[in-house]
Amino acid sequence: MEENKLYENIKSFAVAIVLALIIRTFIVQSFHIPSGSMEPTLQIGDFILVDKVTYHFRKPQRGDVVVFHFPLNQEVYYIKRIMAVPGDKIQVINGKVYINGKSLKYSPAGVYSYIENGVKYTGELFHEEVPVKKGVFKDHLILKTGTAGDNTSVFTVPPGEYFMMGDNRNNSYDSRFWGFVKRDKIVGIARIIFFSWDSNHFRPRLSRIGKIIH
Repeated sequence: MEENKLYENIKSFAVAIVLALIIRTFIVQSFHIPSGSMEPTLQIGDFILVDKVTYHFRKPQRGDVVVFHFPLNQEVYYIKRIMAVPGDKIQVINGKVYINGKSLKYSPAGVYSYIENGVKYTGELFHEEVPVKKGVFKDHLILKTGTAGDNTSVFTVPPGEYFMMGDNRNNSYDSRFWGFVKRDKIVGIARIIFFSWDSNHFRPRLSRIGKIIH
C-alpha cells in the first residue's frame, strides 16, 4: 500500500512538472521587472505574465509591450514597446516620435517620480498615441526626464524585424542605440501584473496586482 501511494505521488508530481513545462514553453511565462526603462507602465518590482499564444494568430503590432531576447546577448530578456513594424520609417526629433513622416500626438499628463538604485528621477508624463492600423490608435503614457535619445537618424525597419522603445524615454537602452529585433526573438506580449514589490518601502503594491498592461 505504501509503495502504491509513493508511486501515485511521484506520478502526480511528474505530471504536474510536465504540465508546468508545457504551459511555460507554449502558453504563458512569468517575468520580473528589474529596471525603470518602462516607467510608468511597468515599475521596478512588478511581476508580469507574458502571453505566448497571441502571436500564433496575429502579427506583433505597434503599441504592443513585448518581452524578447536582447539582440546583443540572447540569454538576456528585455521588455519594451513595439514602436515600428516591418517597412516603417521611424525617427525621434526633439523627443517626439515620427512614424512614416508623421509625428505622433502628445498631450501633457502631469509629473511623475520613481527611485532606481537609490537615485530619484522626476519628469513629465505625456499621453502618446501610436497608430496600430488605419484609423486605430493606442494611447499610453511615456515619461520624459531629460534629453537622452531625443534626436535620431531615420531608421527603416527591415522585413521580419521590429523597432522597440521604452516608455521611460530618456532612461531606456533600446532600438535607438542597438537596432532591431527579429520576429523569432520575440517571446510574447505582456498582459498582466500578477504581483508587485516596492523594495524602497519593503511592501507589496496591492493596487498594481491584477493590473492589465496597456
